[in-house]
Amino acid sequence: HEIRTPINAVLGMDEMILRESNETQIREYAMDIQNSGKTLLSLVNDILDSSKLEAGKMEIIPVEYDVSSFINDIVNTISLRAKEKNLDFEVHINRKIPGILYGDEIRIKQVMMNILTNAVKYTEKGKVIFWLDFEKKNQDTILLSCKVEDTGIGIKKEDMNKLFSRFERIDEGKNRTIEGTGLGMNIVKQLLALMGSKIEVESEYGKGSCFSFCIEQRVISWDEIGDYERSFEQSLENNRYKESFTAPEAKILVTDDTKMNLTVLKALLKKTKVQIDTAESGFETLYKVKENKYDVIFLDHRMPQMDGIETLHHMQNLEGNLNQDTPVISLTANAVSGARETYLAAGFVDYLSKPVDSAKLEKLLIEYLPKEKVALEPVGEMETDTEEEKTQMHTMLECVRDLHLLDMDEAVKNCGSEEVFLEVLQEYVSVAEKKADDIEHSWQALDYDTYTVQTHALKSSSRLIGALDLSEKAKALEQMGEKASQGDLEAQRFINEKTGELLFEYRELERKMRPVMCSQNSEEAGEEISVEQLADAMAALKEFAMAFDFDSADSVMKMLDNYMISEQYRKGLSAVRDALKAVDQSLLIEKIDEMGL
Repeated sequence: HEIRTPINAVLGMDEMILRESNETQIREYAMDIQNSGKTLLSLVNDILDSSKLEAGKMEIIPVEYDVSSFINDIVNTISLRAKEKNLDFEVHINRKIPGILYGDEIRIKQVMMNILTNAVKYTEKGKVIFWLDFEKKNQDTILLSCKVEDTGIGIKKEDMNKLFSRFERIDEGKNRTIEGTGLGMNIVKQLLALMGSKIEVESEYGKGSCFSFCIEQRVISWDEIGDYERSFEQSLENNRYKESFTAPEAKILVTDDTKMNLTVLKALLKKTKVQIDTAESGFETLYKVKENKYDVIFLDHRMPQMDGIETLHHMQNLEGNLNQDTPVISLTANAVSGARETYLAAGFVDYLSKPVDSAKLEKLLIEYLPKEKVALEPVGEMETDTEEEKTQMHTMLECVRDLHLLDMDEAVKNCGSEEVFLEVLQEYVSVAEKKADDIEHSWQALDYDTYTVQTHALKSSSRLIGALDLSEKAKALEQMGEKASQGDLEAQRFINEKTGELLFEYRELERKMRPVMCSQNSEEAGEEISVEQLADAMAALKEFAMAFDFDSADSVMKMLDNYMISEQYRKGLSAVRDALKAVDQSLLIEKIDEMGL
């Protein structure tokens, strides 16, 4: 799960490049990223697949699939690997293969990829040849035949029995530098058996090997693939993303403890115009379902403290829950056999696996959103940024760049776009003062467990915005915090020596960045609110708090975000904001009174 999370984010952001870029070269790069990302996922999945096969829980799931796209995915990925080793990669595809077949595309592709990957891995010079052919069996089916030849090291006769064993490596002493799990060919053999086929092997040690298999597939369309590369390019153009519906009146809640996942999902639904509210924990979800009525709720399964299933059960028994009848869909990175039944039994109406497939996401929303709110014929194009908004963003980026405090290239790369970077930076600056105070409090209280969690968070968030030096300092203190919590006196001494320096740098960054970021939300950049206006705002805020009108109180706070606050009141206002976020009436009134206005 932990390995899949960042890969899911990469694939999700890459999906947005494929959707939004009109440049052929950029789209080709994005396709390569997608193929490589999926290959990376396959390494993790090899371990899971081996376990499922051993337990007899692997399922073959046939679907209709486009053969040109199928071939292109394989060829692109293997071409890159062969090129890295200066190998020739020959591809021989029968152009008369039917264009649309019915079978388990994922598992067949997995078998071919494993065989081809092995061929490249165990070939140091020469070439790898990929053959794909077919034989018509009857009016409805064909035998799809695959053959992979290489000029690699070959296999000794006495090693043939090791070839399909789990975690066994052929000629391991000689091939110790070759990466892999040793599971690939074992999985190939078992998957083919499940699909009614078997692998054939011919090999001569020192000269090369040939792997082949035939598998029966049902034909959906007998139209020939012809030039598969051209066919794929055409399908890529035909399948350029277009939203399948719009629902500007619909409102959904998405809960995930990883902010990047929330960013990806919001981006995937951008053109549908659905209103999206987000939460980062089960606790926040329970608060939001009492305050708002949603049409659909997506709830992440794996979350700390309170997971998705626990959150759902609390929601079902929650007094004041406005969403007792709202469909709740589980988000999961662990979509194994039987997952649907597990989530249905827990009370979810459905589940969506990660990385999120945009087509499946939209299909689920069409199914579960109120029909009267869904327009299946898209109503117009998504509004793009105006020239004024683009100019404002450019100006803001230049202001941040001119401060020379952040590695902007690293920051934009980490955030995925300049627009998202500015959003993340705004959030970073808005909470910096409180976060610094929290770290100082944990340090002074010798609470090394909490200190470690806080410096870990600072390390990650600082790297995200390009504050690399601060990130490295936080990383060093995080490592020492873990040791200090075990009683390591040397680590405790290091923390005492270095924390002051960290806090000074953190607060200096916040102090220098705040004027620039405050101007982002102000119509008159840099305008500072007067003491009288701030006092009026606090009086209104207190009145709303005493009446338990937190929505109106929140509106006052959002109004204040449009102004710069003098340093004299900034810390107090930050405490008021935190109390409002916590929906703590007594604490909110207390913090307003402490402002002394």
